[in-house]
Amino acid sequence: MIIFFYGENDFKIKQKLKELEDKFIKEVDLSGQNIFRLDGEKIKLEDFSAKLSSNSLFCQKRMIIINDLIKNKQKNILKELLDYLQKNKIDKSNDIFIFIEKNIKSKNNKDLLKLTSEQEAPLNIEEKKFYNFLSSQKYAQEIKNFNSLELSNFIKQEITSYNLKIDARDIQLLIALVGNNPWTLSNEIKKLAYYKPSSSLPEKIQKNDIEKVVTGIFTENIFSFTDAISTRNTKLALKILEEQYLSGLNPDYILSMLLRQFKILLQIRELLDTNYNSQKIISSLKLHPFIINKGINQAKNFEKNTIKRFLNNLIEIENLNRKSQINLKVYLGLLIADL
Repeated sequence: MIIFFYGENDFKIKQKLKELEDKFIKEVDLSGQNIFRLDGEKIKLEDFSAKLSSNSLFCQKRMIIINDLIKNKQKNILKELLDYLQKNKIDKSNDIFIFIEKNIKSKNNKDLLKLTSEQEAPLNIEEKKFYNFLSSQKYAQEIKNFNSLELSNFIKQEITSYNLKIDARDIQLLIALVGNNPWTLSNEIKKLAYYKPSSSLPEKIQKNDIEKVVTGIFTENIFSFTDAISTRNTKLALKILEEQYLSGLNPDYILSMLLRQFKILLQIRELLDTNYNSQKIISSLKLHPFIINKGINQAKNFEKNTIKRFLNNLIEIENLNRKSQINLKVYLGLLIADL
C-alpha cells in the first residue's frame, strides 16, 4: 500500500501521520519497532531496497515513512525509485509506504508545483513522472493550508480539547495577533490553557486573557527584538533572546514568531516601496492595525535586501530544525551574533 501526503499544511500532515502510526502500533505492532523513517533528501536506491528485503520474525507488516524526496539531488534517483516501485508492485504490497512532501502542492488542482526558498516552480520531467505516480494512488491526499473557516474551527477544536471555550469574536482576535500558522496558534492556545484555572466545567477564554497571555509576549518582546536587529545591536538582541528563554518560551516558538515577523516586515517594506500608505497596507495584508503600524515603523529601518537575507537565514534554520539536525538555541544565538 502507498499513502501520499503532500501540501503546505505540515501541521495537519503531522497529525495525520501520528494517527496512522498510533493505529499501526495498536493494531499491528505494539512495540513500534517495525516503523521505519527514511530521509528522502539523502536516501539511495540501495537504502530503500535494503529496508524492503529485511524481515521481522514477529511482524508480517512494516510501515516505512519517506520524507522530502523532492530535495534529493542525486542524479536519476526518482527515476530509479519509480522503476523499483512499479517493478516490485509496491502499491499492492502488504507493507505500508508513506511518502510525505511538504514542499509540493497542486496548481488549480491539476499540475503539481514544488516550493523552493519560498518560490514556486514546475516539476521537471523526472519529478513529474514520479509524483504523478504517487498522486494517482488511492490514498493520495493534498493537505492544503486552512481557509478562514477551517482555521477558526481548528482553533475551536484545540481550545475544546483543553476543556475551554471561546467566542467567535475572540477567535478572530487571536488570529489577528498570532497569525494563521497552526504551530504558533497551537502553542498560544496551550499557554492560554495553562493560564486558565482547571475546572470541571468549560472555562471561557476572554478578550483580556488573550491580551494578557498572547499580546504581552508577542507585541513587546518581538518588536523590541526586531528593533535591536535593525540597529545591529547584537548585545541587546542576545539579552532579549535569553530573557525569552528564562521566561519559559522554547526556541521553536521564538523561531516561529521571528519567521512570521520578518515575513510581515518584508511584505510591508515592499508595499512601502510602491508608496502604499498605512491604510492601504492594512487593507492589502488584512492584519491587525496595531501590528501593521508597528511594522511600518520597523520596516523603515531596514533595506529590503537586509530583511530578505535575515528571513532566508531563518528559513534555512527552520528546515534544519525540522530534520532534528541542529541545536536550535545555539543556531539562533549564532545568527544574532553574526549581525
